[in-house]
Parts: sequence; C-alpha cells; structure tokens
Amino acid sequence: MKYSDWKAMEILRLFAVLHCITLCSAATSAPLNSVANLRTGEDVRFPINYHSDEKYEVTFRRRSPISLKILAWNSEQPDRPYRIHPYYTQRVQFHRDGFIELQSVHLDDEGVYEIQTDYLGRQLRNNNQDLFELHVFEPVSQPLVVITGNCSSNRKLNCSISRGTKVTCRWQSQSVDGVSNYTFHGAVLQLGNLRGQEPHTYTCIVENPVSEESSEPVTAELCDGDQDRGPRNHWISVLIAAFSFIILASVMALGIWRRQRMRNSKQSCGGRMQECEVLRVSPQKVSQNLSV
Repeated sequence: MKYSDWKAMEILRLFAVLHCITLCSAATSAPLNSVANLRTGEDVRFPINYHSDEKYEVTFRRRSPISLKILAWNSEQPDRPYRIHPYYTQRVQFHRDGFIELQSVHLDDEGVYEIQTDYLGRQLRNNNQDLFELHVFEPVSQPLVVITGNCSSNRKLNCSISRGTKVTCRWQSQSVDGVSNYTFHGAVLQLGNLRGQEPHTYTCIVENPVSEESSEPVTAELCDGDQDRGPRNHWISVLIAAFSFIILASVMALGIWRRQRMRNSKQSCGGRMQECEVLRVSPQKVSQNLSV
C-alpha cells in the first residue's frame, strides 16, 4: 500500500470517529430519579443498571400519563428484542454499551419512564426499577412587540410569539442614559400616561427551560414627539380661529355695504319717482308695452 493511500484511509477514519463523537454527544442522558428538560427533536438516553455476570431480562416501559411497554429483551439475545411497541419501532434502540435511546422526542413523549431489570436465577426476582421523568418543550421564537394606545391615554406594549410551549414572559426597561433598569413580568406591559416621563427602552424576553429569545428594543419617542408638537399645535389653533374671524367679519361687512347701497339708492330716487318707477318695471311688462 502506498503512503498516500494509507494517509487517505487514516483521514477517513478520523472523520468517521469525529462524526461518531458528534452524534453521540448530540443525545441527552436522562438523570436517574430526576427530570430531564428536552427540546422537541432531541434524542435522549436512559442508562441501564444491571450485573453482567448474571442472566437478566430488561423491560423499558412508560408509566405516565399512559402505561405501556415499549421495549423488552433478555441478556442471551440483546440484539433481538422480543417486544417493541409499534409506535416506537423507528425511534427506540438498545445499545449494548448499556443504554436505551429514544430518538427525536415529541411533545407527547413527556412523562415518566421505567427500566425494570429482572435477574434470571433459581428464583425470579425484581432487582432494579429505575425511574426517569421527561419534560419536552418546543423552543421559543423571537417575540414581536406591538404598541397600542397613545400618550394621552394608557399606552400598552403587547408581546407575542409564533412558536414555543410553557413560555414565561418578562420586560426589561432601561433609561436612555442607562442609569435606571427595571424588570416587569407578563406579556402585556401597561405604561400609562407617558407625558413628561423620562424616555426608556423596553425589551420583551420570552423563555422556557430549553430556550430564550429577546425582542428588538422599542422606545416611547413618539410620545416625546407629541409633547414637542404642543406649541406648534397651539399656533395652528390660533391661525384657524383668526381665519374664521376674518371670514365672519368679511361677511358682516358685505351685508352692511349692501344695506347702505340700497339706502342710498332709495334716497336718490326720492325726487324722481316716475323715473324710479320706470326703473322698477319688470322685463315682462316692458315686453308687453312694446308689443302694443
């Protein structure tokens, strides 16, 4: 064998070992008589406690919330289980290294599991009963914050997520200068009337035992902007009132001018009654006179 071929084989072997280490480390080991918090899709391993110098039979079962036998085998044929539940056929495996592996856990895999080891001697006796409890969570997504209300009323911050189970929510409030920090709990943060208050940034933090995500910080700058626009709004109101007064004054002046003009017309017609009568004759009468 050439040196280059031998070197290539060693490199491939190294990659295989590293790949195996990666796969093995991806699984979580369930602690005995304790709780294991798992992400959906994660693999979990249950250690088997037995004495290798005796014949034994192992039964892996789920105790709650439902009771069923998942896997069973004996030490004489460990690679050929004589019982396996159909629901777990593609997901449960026995490893001769001393553990059972449940792959790609689901939310409905949450519960209490038991490994029972029966030693096969002259008398059948139950020696080991090991219990394991699994809690399965869906990781949380990044939260979204929606602002409702305005500065003159009660402004609220609403925090929501699109994914995640058994989630708790809290808010981190920080002043612009970074001096004051506060923490609030709950998905809805009631801010109240913000006028005159020091600006803060608010960050929503959602978490469960297997994940944590934070929203983009939001601020109350719009409220400060509303407050800055107060004098400008005052001048707009003044201009509107002045414009309305000018229109009203113009209408009144026009009415007075028309009444004065009519009064002057009557006075000028005082010595010329006949001429004024002629001026007040309607066009219909003029037409009738012309036809005659």
